[in-house]
Amino acid sequence: MPTDADDVRAYADLLRRDAETYFDDVEQYFRCQDEERREVFEQARKMSEDYARIFEILGNDN
Repeated sequence: MPTDADDVRAYADLLRRDAETYFDDVEQYFRCQDEERREVFEQARKMSEDYARIFEILGNDN
């Protein structure tokens, strides 16, 4: 990022586009992370249910 005010004004459009692109990319990254987190939590929930069923079966065998 330029620090000189004249440079900022001269490159304002480019700087604005770069910043908008960056923030769009960051937002897309976080959405992807959130989706992946939801999928992993769902997998863990299902695995937990399956694991609990194992103990139910083993408990019924005694």
